[in-house]
Amino acid sequence: MDEPANELRIDRGAPVQRIELTEASWVEHVSGFVRDAAAVADELRQSLPWEQAEVLRYDKYVPEKRLGTGMRGDSHPVTRQTGLHLESRHRVRFDGVAALLYRDGSDFQGLHSDREMRWLEDTLIAIVVLGARRPFVLRPRGDRVPVERVPAGEHPDDVVLMPGEGDLLVMGGANQREWLHGVPAAPGVTEPRISLTWRWTSRRGRPDTAPTFYDGRSFSDDVRRPGTRQRRI
Repeated sequence: MDEPANELRIDRGAPVQRIELTEASWVEHVSGFVRDAAAVADELRQSLPWEQAEVLRYDKYVPEKRLGTGMRGDSHPVTRQTGLHLESRHRVRFDGVAALLYRDGSDFQGLHSDREMRWLEDTLIAIVVLGARRPFVLRPRGDRVPVERVPAGEHPDDVVLMPGEGDLLVMGGANQREWLHGVPAAPGVTEPRISLTWRWTSRRGRPDTAPTFYDGRSFSDDVRRPGTRQRRI
């Protein structure tokens, strides 16, 4: 059940900017979706059990440049109310909630698509962004836009949004098949950034069965190890 109006932590009437990336892919930027976002960000940063994820790369574990944890959808008023809002607006049931903490501008996430969802033809990924306002970059996939050679946000085909301070992003359609997204490093930013993420896939079309970033890469004859591991902070 929804909380009384005076306890609502989200603004269902917040302004929405919708960008049609292609005929099949789109992204929405909802400004000021979370009320009193600074207080929510501070509460989550101090109360959640943040962990350091490490990904197996060339026979050793490499720490990601951010922290993360999982949340129950009903564990906080913001996640509970956001989940209800997303299901009401999009008429589907989301998985969630994953939380990520970028401690300052030196933490980042490279350009990628959420291929671990497997079915990428018709997906929804909703992200509540709390704290520092930093670039969120979308780049079309394909050889014509080399990921390794052009920093995120510096290619002419990049779409750069600046969410933060309680905004909501929603990527939809074939976005995860056609586009990459990421949060590049932001030199000079000293404030933390927290993202809360919900996901859904229709499971229609052909699944992507290629190895994902989190499957790990090992080239030795040792016993195969998990692609990721978590270390409590």
